[in-house]
Amino acid sequence: MDAVKLLLALHVAAGSVALLAAFAAISLKKGSPKHNLVGRVYFWAMMAVALTAIPVSIARPNLMLFFVALFSSYMAYAGWRFGRNSRYIMNRPPVIEWGMLVVGVAMVTTGLIEVLTVSPMGWVLVAFGSIGTQFAVQDIRGWGKTEEFAKRISNHLTHMLGGTIATITAVLVQQVVPRLGEGNPYAVAVWLAPTIIITPMIAVWATQVQKTKQLRLFGTTRKK
Repeated sequence: MDAVKLLLALHVAAGSVALLAAFAAISLKKGSPKHNLVGRVYFWAMMAVALTAIPVSIARPNLMLFFVALFSSYMAYAGWRFGRNSRYIMNRPPVIEWGMLVVGVAMVTTGLIEVLTVSPMGWVLVAFGSIGTQFAVQDIRGWGKTEEFAKRISNHLTHMLGGTIATITAVLVQQVVPRLGEGNPYAVAVWLAPTIIITPMIAVWATQVQKTKQLRLFGTTRKK
């Protein structure tokens, strides 16, 4: 097995672990030892996803994979940062956040160029790039501020689940898109479906957390 095939195998394994951990974290009580454990598993699995995807995207040139890897790893990192504890403030400059802003703008620009010149798949980069840019701006503006519990957990949810959308998208792209055939216009729909379907649910959940300080989307939980 050559290096690229090995990285691909590790990439798929890490993505599978991240997806399972994400579903487990959603189902467990926020702040419980089990939730924290699977959250750490999710975070490190997502880092492994990015670390394996980036060299593969360079060895087998794939700009889409490269950008999505950067996007998903940032979302997992930022979600982890917000989830650490209610009074946690970074002492370093927001270098990573500014980096995501640059990457987000590059994704949108590249996507628009692709749409106008070669491929409707560019809309995928526009969508992910827009989301990444929005989150980066939000994170930079809130840098160094101590946020109340509900706002912090809302940010934790939106970032972590944003990374999960990217992971689900990658699974669909690997399993479904190749079966559609090259140039099939429905490939764009497969890429964008998780974002279109899950994003409104994340927005509702995050809004509920901020308004009610309840941590579950359905049912009742202890308020913080």
